[in-house]
Amino acid sequence: MPLRRHREGGDVCAIYVHAGAGFHSYANEKHHLMACADAASVSMALLKNGGSALDAVEMAIKVFEDREITNAGYGSNLCMDGTVECDASVVDHYGRSGAAGAVSMVKNPIGLARLILEESTRPLSLQRVPPNLLVGQGAIDYANEKGLLTVFNDHMVSRAAKERWNKWKRDLDLVDEQDKQKSALGKFTGQKFTNHAPIISSSQVSTPVSPASIQSAAEIPHITSASRPLVASTADIPDTYFDAHTTNHARYLGVPGPSLSDPIRRVELERHPNIDGNRATAAYDIATDDNHPWASKRRRLSKDGSFDNAQSPLGRLAELDSSKLDMSLAIQPTSDLQPPKHNEDHVVDTVGAIAVDCFGNIAAGSSSGGIGMKHRGRCGPAALVGIGTAVIPSDAEDPDETSIATVTSGTGEHMATTLAAATCADRIYSSVRKARGGGLQSCTEDEAIYSVIDKEFMGHPGVKNSHCPGAIGILAVKKTRHGIMLYFAHNTDSFAVASMQSGDRKPSCVMSRSNGFGSIAQGGRLAKYRGNGVRH
Repeated sequence: MPLRRHREGGDVCAIYVHAGAGFHSYANEKHHLMACADAASVSMALLKNGGSALDAVEMAIKVFEDREITNAGYGSNLCMDGTVECDASVVDHYGRSGAAGAVSMVKNPIGLARLILEESTRPLSLQRVPPNLLVGQGAIDYANEKGLLTVFNDHMVSRAAKERWNKWKRDLDLVDEQDKQKSALGKFTGQKFTNHAPIISSSQVSTPVSPASIQSAAEIPHITSASRPLVASTADIPDTYFDAHTTNHARYLGVPGPSLSDPIRRVELERHPNIDGNRATAAYDIATDDNHPWASKRRRLSKDGSFDNAQSPLGRLAELDSSKLDMSLAIQPTSDLQPPKHNEDHVVDTVGAIAVDCFGNIAAGSSSGGIGMKHRGRCGPAALVGIGTAVIPSDAEDPDETSIATVTSGTGEHMATTLAAATCADRIYSSVRKARGGGLQSCTEDEAIYSVIDKEFMGHPGVKNSHCPGAIGILAVKKTRHGIMLYFAHNTDSFAVASMQSGDRKPSCVMSRSNGFGSIAQGGRLAKYRGNGVRH
């Protein structure tokens, strides 16, 4: 715990966290938002006691890493050989970074990333350059050398992660066996076969599920051969699947009307007694505050700090109060209906945090267990500065003292192709977006983050011509001498976000849900400084 330092009157500190982009099941929504709320609360306690932005970021991510329901630290997805390898990075207000990639046996990878950052600021003998990124066995050796807590691999593997791995392993073995049969048949008949995945019946393929939704194998619904360890959005499931079963999610539930992603409609559906044969969770009945300037559609920030039409149904905010949570509602038995929309999480990937301390310093960090069944040694975006985490420090000659921090979650290979975090930070810093012909044009920050996903991520040739769908969620914070502005956007089905400022009694949490099939949802929040500016 850092020593308590004097806090200038009028200063505001804030913490912003996310629990990953993907699909968070309605049954597990409370668990995900509770993890966000706890991470924000603990970090805010640090900030209010004089802790630095780096302290807050590290603490928030440690909370996520210790939660089995997140794909970070304990409970992470397993590699092909059944081991856990994690990625993490942290960046301070100077833009200095520390990161660890493909590291196993380290209980809290974000702690190793922080250690690497701190050690990189100390000179080495003979003018050697200290590292700011370590991977694999070198990272493990470094952690042991510095006295960081390491554990056996079995202590990083949760029961749910092991069950997911067993199911995916069986699927891969089945695919390999059918490939061998096709190869042998090709030699016998003289025909040539492609390397495309063989057709597998829905009864043979398992769908990855979350730690909190593990049931017996007989209870887990199955989907088509499109199922794989990385399913970040319903866009990943072929349209033929939904064509064969239903025209939309509401029809699947037997309830006419708007998409499930409409928050108001979603509350009504959760109260519906016949959905999935279970009683409704009504997660948004816990506490709803329409006064917070969150939004789920594109809106401009007004001078009072709220978004246009912030009181609209799509601007609803779920604010969690742990004393009112009925955790028994979080896990419900699965139904016999085919679409696994309500009962299973589809890849809850990289977690991240951005903090601003009472001295006006900003910091950001990310942590992830990576995609399921990955190759050993795969270094994901959470360990790559500029891809999973980015900070643009304030310029000494900038009168507004603007600084930016971004963290991302989604398909890491695509985010690496597009330099997602750095690109988004640059666009929001300058309030510009990509125009026709490759130039840049002025815009608002919320238009900038939307354009980053729409044009520079989904529209990037490397993503458009990939055999894997592009999925991304971005959390961005812009700090000036006037205040702190949060912007988030995602093209995945959902994105779990929490925010807490020094004047808040408790964290504000929201499970932002898009309209599905690659549509972009976004929102934000503004905190104004009470004083005349930030004191450094």
